[in-house]
Amino acid sequence: MIRNYLKVAWRNLARNKGLSFINIVGLAIGMAFAILIGLWIKFELSFDKFHVNGSRIAVVNKNTIFNNQKNTQIGIMLPLYTELKTNYPEVKRASRMDWNNRHSIMVGEKKLNKRCTHVDPDFLEMFTFPFIEGNSKTALNDINSVVLTESLAEALFPKGEAMGKTIRVDNKYDKKVTGVLKDLPVNSTISFDYLAPFEFKIQNESFVKENLTNWGNNFLKTVVELKEGVSMEAFSKKLAPLVTTKNNKLKNQFLFLHPMNNWHLKNDFKNWVNVGGKIEYVRLFGIIGIFVLLIACINFMNLSTARSEKRAKEVGIRKAVGSHRYQLISQFLSESLLTAFLAFLLSLALVQLFLPLLKDIGFENIHFDFTNIGLLVSVLGICILTGLLAGSYPALYLSSFAPVKVLKGLFRQGKAPARFRKVLVVSQFAISIGLIISTIIVFMQIQKAKERSLGYDPNNLITVEASDDLAKNYQILKQELLNTGLFEAVSKASSPMTAIYNSWDDYSWEGKDPNADMIVSSVMTEYDYEKAIKLKFKEGRSFSRDFPTDSNAVILNESALKMIGYKDPLGKTMKLGNQTLTIIGITENILMENPFEPVGPMAILFVPDNFSNLFIRPKEGADTKKVIAAMAPLFEKYNPSLPFEYHFVNEDFNRKFINENHVGKLAGIFAGLAIFISCLGLFGLAAFMAERRIKEIGIRKVLGASVANLWLLLSREFVLLVILACIIASPIALWLMKDWLQKYDYRIDINGWIFILTGLVAVIIALITVSTQAVKAALTNPVKSLRTE
Repeated sequence: MIRNYLKVAWRNLARNKGLSFINIVGLAIGMAFAILIGLWIKFELSFDKFHVNGSRIAVVNKNTIFNNQKNTQIGIMLPLYTELKTNYPEVKRASRMDWNNRHSIMVGEKKLNKRCTHVDPDFLEMFTFPFIEGNSKTALNDINSVVLTESLAEALFPKGEAMGKTIRVDNKYDKKVTGVLKDLPVNSTISFDYLAPFEFKIQNESFVKENLTNWGNNFLKTVVELKEGVSMEAFSKKLAPLVTTKNNKLKNQFLFLHPMNNWHLKNDFKNWVNVGGKIEYVRLFGIIGIFVLLIACINFMNLSTARSEKRAKEVGIRKAVGSHRYQLISQFLSESLLTAFLAFLLSLALVQLFLPLLKDIGFENIHFDFTNIGLLVSVLGICILTGLLAGSYPALYLSSFAPVKVLKGLFRQGKAPARFRKVLVVSQFAISIGLIISTIIVFMQIQKAKERSLGYDPNNLITVEASDDLAKNYQILKQELLNTGLFEAVSKASSPMTAIYNSWDDYSWEGKDPNADMIVSSVMTEYDYEKAIKLKFKEGRSFSRDFPTDSNAVILNESALKMIGYKDPLGKTMKLGNQTLTIIGITENILMENPFEPVGPMAILFVPDNFSNLFIRPKEGADTKKVIAAMAPLFEKYNPSLPFEYHFVNEDFNRKFINENHVGKLAGIFAGLAIFISCLGLFGLAAFMAERRIKEIGIRKVLGASVANLWLLLSREFVLLVILACIIASPIALWLMKDWLQKYDYRIDINGWIFILTGLVAVIIALITVSTQAVKAALTNPVKSLRTE
């Protein structure tokens, strides 16, 4: 019986090639992108799941109140680690982690610039990073040891003899390789090229040593693994008041545990509440994938029910010769399942075709593994579900025909099926229009942030990360760069232009509320900083060699001035700890962190010895190739331990929009697909309606109807359905996008023209789609359409 069902199903597909093509292509595209989204969601949900003890691992975060705002920070004070290890029996293991800074590595003539994370020995026991060589229990016991990843070990020692070898770090320290790890999985939140003991920093960096007991300086991460049976929530509450207990001057600071399972997808906090993060995009694209597949299924339903009159006699004869309704339902479902299976095979090819094209928008680590049985079963399940969903209504509807009416020629479609088809068409276009509106708003939000005044000029600005050699040779390097005649200015600062490394709460000024907790972002720099980054001043000046007292000067941004409240700030003083600072300039707010949030108070200080980045401004119109060619030998000369690496600041800034760009582009692709699949169905429906009304069209032409009249007759109903879809989609999209925009402090206002423009575009696209069939039917010779054999 099943064989017979499939044979009949195949014949029906072959007999209606155009309709079959539309159904198969529509379902294939819908399934392909449902599979792609499913693969992406599977990848995103897999982050950090390979850690055996992952459910008991957390990072210690801190809730604070500064500048009258509730904030959450990951930076933690150094003495917390010792406190946890000593006085909290609930903690099984703990480790400090620094910020994955880059360090130079030299082996013979090889020079590499790699990311190092300094950790404690417990780190390798807490996390599941398998060893190729070495032992997790002893690898980091020696403060001069390092543990390399496999790819770094191969880069430094191609013959695979890394264990026990010595590498030179920062052209200053010799360290011994005591372990080699397998390369970290791409779905790991933690990333590094090699590990070194945190104890090394304590022994060799005075800043770290000075803060061993300081509960007020936050500059590292602390991760813990709790013992089995310990409640993470309960322990988090117990830990909360620790900072104030240790130092009662530190008010409104509360520690809590952020579980590892939330690091990747739920890492956004607002007003001390975890408001999600990337999980929002996972949910969003999951819903969009379902909608795109649903639109494809709607096509199948519409086209199957529209041609019901052609199948009516078949149903009547089958019932007359004894077929039961369940057999007819099985027959029609077998047709939909066969169509879905053919579409499924095509969708697998489309997945392989599309994956390379989507690598730049978040799919670079996604692939379809044909050897993964579980994955194949899952996608086959999507195929079967699609076939059943798409075929359920047509099967139930067609199998309900009364054989007597059908065989006597009395069967006519009622209004209910036609209404249902209209509902389906409206649903299709409402989803498509909603996606288009959402895409436009996402792109406008990104563009608004990109066009925001930065307070400096990021274009044509080159930055190079600092090193010990650059610190030692900075002045001579700066002079030789300027001597080439290609550069306008060279300077340095304690932070790159896309982040702030220092924020301090020990500023004071006349009129400050002694009970208020205020924090000011701080950038330390030297002469020519304003020339290098083209700092935009509102009033005053920058640091100058003409004023020896500028070593005790400060430049504030507009936000800091607003907080301090000085009316005529130039020449007035404020304090940083015990140091008195004179305000010499006020700049525009310099955007260095989140482009969607307000810029906080910032102070620029004259501290030439503290820097993390060099900033180099080529002269206007200078050839980039010549500029880089002039820089390379000088950096190789004065920074011999590192390969010459540089970045353009505008490119670094644009990386802040990666997530939003991915969302915008993917939403655009899905909106385009949704409208394409909808139009594909509309095309088939219009063709069938034109065929069904061919005699009516012929009679109207004989009676004098023009092509324009006939075109309007056939197109009007579809256009009205699309307009209705616009009316339904617009308020829903407005509500959803207003909610999405709430997470951005700096956001656009949604204008009415977006909805009007989207509606016009949708109507025009639908009109063009329907017109191809309407005009064709209107131009048909009435002699042919009215002739009966």
